[in-house]
Amino acid sequence: MVTLIIAEKPNVARKIAYALAEGKPVRKTIGKVSYYEFTRDGKRVIVAPAVGHLFSLAPKVKTYGYPIFDIEWVPVYVAEKGKSYAKDYIKALSTLSKKADEFIVACDYDTEGEVIGYTALKYACGVDPSKAKRMKFSALTKADLLKAWYNVEPTINFGMADAGIARHVLDWYWGVNLSRALTSAIKRASGKWMVLSTGRVQGPTLKFLVDREKEIENFKPTPYWVIKMFLEKNGEQYTATYEKERILDEEEAKRIVEEAKKGPAFVEKVEVKQQQRKPPVPFDLGTLQREAYSAFGYSPKKTLEIAQKLYERGLQSYPRTSSQKLPKNLNLRGIIQKLAHLPEYKPFAHELLGKEKLKPVEGKKDDPAHPAIYPTGELPKPGDLTKDEGNIYDLVVRRFLALFMEPAVRETMKVIINSNDHRFILSGARTVKEGWLKVYGKYVKFDEVLLPAFKEGEPVKVLQIKREKKRTKPPARYSPAAVIKKMEDLGIGTKATRAQILETLYSRGYIEGKRKIKVTPLGMRVVEALEKNVPDIVSVELTRAFEEKMEGIMAGKADRERVIEESKNQLVKILKVFKEKEMDIGRMLLETTGTGATSSKSAAKKAGAVKELSEEEEREVQRAVDGKEGSGNAGNAKAGNPGKKPLVIGKCPKCGGDLVVRYNRKTGKRFVGCSNWPKCDVTYPLLQRGEIIPTDKTCCGGAPVVKIREGKREYEICVDMNCKEWRKK
Repeated sequence: MVTLIIAEKPNVARKIAYALAEGKPVRKTIGKVSYYEFTRDGKRVIVAPAVGHLFSLAPKVKTYGYPIFDIEWVPVYVAEKGKSYAKDYIKALSTLSKKADEFIVACDYDTEGEVIGYTALKYACGVDPSKAKRMKFSALTKADLLKAWYNVEPTINFGMADAGIARHVLDWYWGVNLSRALTSAIKRASGKWMVLSTGRVQGPTLKFLVDREKEIENFKPTPYWVIKMFLEKNGEQYTATYEKERILDEEEAKRIVEEAKKGPAFVEKVEVKQQQRKPPVPFDLGTLQREAYSAFGYSPKKTLEIAQKLYERGLQSYPRTSSQKLPKNLNLRGIIQKLAHLPEYKPFAHELLGKEKLKPVEGKKDDPAHPAIYPTGELPKPGDLTKDEGNIYDLVVRRFLALFMEPAVRETMKVIINSNDHRFILSGARTVKEGWLKVYGKYVKFDEVLLPAFKEGEPVKVLQIKREKKRTKPPARYSPAAVIKKMEDLGIGTKATRAQILETLYSRGYIEGKRKIKVTPLGMRVVEALEKNVPDIVSVELTRAFEEKMEGIMAGKADRERVIEESKNQLVKILKVFKEKEMDIGRMLLETTGTGATSSKSAAKKAGAVKELSEEEEREVQRAVDGKEGSGNAGNAKAGNPGKKPLVIGKCPKCGGDLVVRYNRKTGKRFVGCSNWPKCDVTYPLLQRGEIIPTDKTCCGGAPVVKIREGKREYEICVDMNCKEWRKK
């Protein structure tokens, strides 16, 4: 009996092999792909990896109009340029499947993982997915993987697989057809090509960002006045504020100040209250992303990428979860005992180990697939983690330890000062018992405003009473973390896709600003044109309705094909209206924005992609438009040169993909990036002058060496900026 286990990625395959093997697994290769063989319980076991999605959707027949619905699953290297590496993994699985009698899917246990396993079985292995079994785990520790092996599920989760397949089909239908429609509208209105895109989740997300932008633009500040009392006690100065926070009439503010100045001022009442603050609940993905943004300024996408790396190393549990509950059978004491070996957590861990019972605080949210995020107890070795990885690990560990600690106690003091029947409030707050703040306080901001003792009836020494004029402020722009929270609240996107949707809006040039998001004129134009002519494209309600139906598919309450057909019919109606109004939409995209008139020439310059193209270049543009929503692939060509193929200068030392010359959409500066972005984040800077000529040489850690030609001068240089030769040049 030979069992083939399919893992989602190469490093996960290695983890599984070393956890399950009786002894040390044997590493073998097929071409460039490593796999592992060993025995377990009398079985010969092979663990082989995919490398994310090996198959993708593509049109059965190459056409460049819309609508298009006749699609099929094809190898990802056929559907998307720059993914030739997948050919090796498909070949390896196909070869190994011929030796296997039993198949087990061990990809990440979520909709995407189930689609990866399903398509690998069906199209690479030629196996009926219903014949395969399923290993289900939430952490890559030896204990968790052995438990998954001995409790293998009899089939894959077809609810997840069907929901994932439906999502891929819907995203392709909507993303490709709507993007082709936008591009066609521009072409019809101007005679030129301009690559634009939108999608099923992209459109509604951009819509609420545009709504906020318009609120800010249309905001008219209102003047108001605040009144403050400056007083002194025990040689220290304090500030009390008038009981009515805002006074809209200046004359009223003047009168209050004049009357209050007459005094006498005395303490009318002192209120002291103590309140328990329970520890925060365990991390789900959205909360982790928001906390990491608050603490370190990390984008949601960056946080997810780091958390995924920590999971793949076995240091924390699976990050793509919406649960705020820990597993019921988790060895809490064992994890804390292991964390006690790290000096920074030792005192807190020992305090908890002294407790008779360990009971964590938990939240209301649950997830049928995975528990809340927690540290596994496997420890990083010194120097193993980068600074960013160390930050996220510290955040997860401290949050976990805080769950078991005593509540913090906060004391508030409210002193009401009466001056000629006008009341002012002096407020103070302090922590009287640290509790869980001892371990997690570095990530929580509580104001500590200490006040001296006041007695009711005692006179108050007033230094000054004055009014200050202020103006109301417009609503704040969304931060990246706030966008993820808004998407959660609206019920659009998924925990796994929301961060990538946001990154897609950046890459399309629709939004800008890393901490406070501002919609660009291009983004404003797209939403205004769609909202006026085909509002369903940016409808939150429609998107949410289909999200709910996909949840129904996962739960076995809705049929996959019926949901796909319903979505297709809805889209056909939308595209019919779009075609009728195509010229109007194209003109709006070129000529108007919510911030005033913009010439088509200026609009084109801002978008950076309008150009007269040859027939072949038009086909290249259309292929760029066919990038899936959220993939970040479309729009990565050099601005102004959408038909030009990127220059390949070598192989990526991290994943084996092509390293290609890219151009920053905003600055136009060139750099080297991996063709497997966003799955692989390898980039290198480039000198901005001279012709780039690839060589077959590599240098620092596999970084390629290129030849730079400036006029008659030529020299070779490593693209790694830490290389001594790079610094010299």
